[in-house]
Amino acid sequence: MAAPHTPQQLADLVQTRQTDEARTLEDRVAHTADAGAAAKLAALVRDVLAWWINAFGSLTAAGTGARLASLLADVRARVEQATRGMPGRTQRTLDGALEEATELGAWHAANFLTRATGRQHDTPDVAVPDDAARAAMALAGRIGEQLRSASRLLTPRMVAGSGWRGVLAGVGAARRAAGMVRHGAAWGVQRAVNDGAAQVADHFGAALLWVAEPTACVRCAAYSGHVTAPGGKFPGGLSMDPASRSAAAAPIEGPPLHVNCRCRAVPWMPDWDTGPGTLPALLRDQALTSVAAGEQRPSESRAARRRAAQDLLARRGLPARVRRQAAATAAART
Repeated sequence: MAAPHTPQQLADLVQTRQTDEARTLEDRVAHTADAGAAAKLAALVRDVLAWWINAFGSLTAAGTGARLASLLADVRARVEQATRGMPGRTQRTLDGALEEATELGAWHAANFLTRATGRQHDTPDVAVPDDAARAAMALAGRIGEQLRSASRLLTPRMVAGSGWRGVLAGVGAARRAAGMVRHGAAWGVQRAVNDGAAQVADHFGAALLWVAEPTACVRCAAYSGHVTAPGGKFPGGLSMDPASRSAAAAPIEGPPLHVNCRCRAVPWMPDWDTGPGTLPALLRDQALTSVAAGEQRPSESRAARRRAAQDLLARRGLPARVRRQAAATAAART
C-alpha cells in the first residue's frame, strides 16, 4: 500500500495536473467546434476598415449605393464562409465530448481517493449529466440566432445610417457567436468533469470538497475548502466581496460557478478531518492569501478586490501576514 499524499501533494494533483488535463480537453473541443471561425472573423474586422476607405475614401464618408451593397455582399460572404455549419458542428462536438469529459472527471476523482488514502479506488460507471447535454442543444440554437442577427445587420438599410461602424456591428454579432462556442465548450466540459467526480463521490459515500484555483476570483475563492454533506449541495451566493454575496441564493451542485470557471469538486470522506493542516484548511488559506494580495482576475474589478480585502480585515483571527497584505490592498487606489 502506498503512503497517502500530503495535503500539498493533493492540492498540486487537482490544481495542476488534473486541471490541466481538463483544460486540454476543453481547448480541443473549442478548437474543433470553432474550426478557425474566430481567427477568420478577427481578420475580417481588420479588412473591413481598409475596404471602407478604398470604397468611399475615408472612414468618415457615408456608404451608399451599389458600392455599399457590393461591400456588404463581400462581408456577408466572408462571415458565411467563416461560420458555415457552426451551430450543428458545435452541438455534435460537445455531444461527443461530454462522455469523455464525464469519464475524465470520474477517473480524476477515483485517482484522488487513491492518492488521499494510499488504497486503490477503481472508477465506477458514470453517465453524462442531463443538464450538460441540454445545454449543448440550447447553445446550438443561440449560436444560430446570433448568426442570423449578423446577417440582418449586414444589409444596406441597417448600415446606411451608421457607416463603417454598422459593418463592424454586424461582424461583431458573428464574433459573439464564435465566443459562444468557446464559452460553451468551457462550461460544458467543466460541468461534465465535475459531475463525473460527483458521481464517484456518491458511489463511495463521500462528500464533495470544493477546490478553487490558487488565484481564483472572489466568488470561487469563497467556496475553496468548503465541504458538503454526503449527497448534499454547496450554499449559494458566497463571495469574498460583500457586494456580490446573496444570502437568498439557492444551493448549488458544485463547479463550474461561472463561464471559464476552473474550480474542481473532489470526493471527501465524511470522517476525514477538515481542521488545521488538512487539505480544506490549505485551500482556505490559499483563498485568503490570494484575496489579501489583491490578485485580480481579468473578469473582475479592482474595486471588488479592495472590498474583499476590506472585508477580510473585519475578521477575527486573521494571520498577521494576511492582515498586512489585506491592509495594503484595501488602501490601494490603483
